[in-house]
Amino acid sequence: MKKDDIAHFYDEFSKKQVRTGANERLISLYKRLQKLGLKSNSKILELGCGVGIFTGLLAKNKSVGIIEAVDLSGKSVAIAEKELQNKKNIQFAVADVVTYQPKNSDFDFITLMDVIEHIPLDQHEALFGNLAQICTDKTRIAINIPNPQYIDFTRINHPETLQVIDQEVYLFPLLQHFEKHHLELVFFEKYGIWEVEDYHFMVVRKKRVFELKHLADQRNVSEKIVKKVTAKLDAIKYQ
Repeated sequence: MKKDDIAHFYDEFSKKQVRTGANERLISLYKRLQKLGLKSNSKILELGCGVGIFTGLLAKNKSVGIIEAVDLSGKSVAIAEKELQNKKNIQFAVADVVTYQPKNSDFDFITLMDVIEHIPLDQHEALFGNLAQICTDKTRIAINIPNPQYIDFTRINHPETLQVIDQEVYLFPLLQHFEKHHLELVFFEKYGIWEVEDYHFMVVRKKRVFELKHLADQRNVSEKIVKKVTAKLDAIKYQ
């Protein structure tokens, strides 16, 4: 399928995105990034920003941080720019996220929230090859996708609800792409928003050389006390 056809679909789909707004899924993803260390000065590359609903959440407490938000749909980006015109720290771009070269660098986060299932599978290797070049040692790539089994169920039972490209993305092929481009999966979770385990969330980073670092050396006194007390209570509990 041609990129122009895909962009046209999302130009039209933008109306539905505006009506949906910041739903439970997006709010939960924002909270996940907060737990991962999202701060007011974080630098974020948001790939697949759509009409800017998640962008607005990311910009909520931004004072000196930067958000570079990208989408293939020009109409979606135009809507986002209009809605968030008062947020001076957001830079928008209309581009293909697979090959996009950002204006900024040294990002704390790169986000692909419900994006890669809409990118043809044969382009995933190029996508992660590009991301591997963009990210630094501190960058965390946050990815959210529908459970591929849920997509398969939907394709059989409710195909009319699927988007122009809406495919099953399985973990093993992703791991192969990560390995090829010296990336590593550091967190993976199946979780539910509207159905039991209908989504997968993962965090990826540049692969690091293993260094022996004692956890005890990184704990303060109070943390060491809590750790010892907890260990003793666990030992008693499982005797």
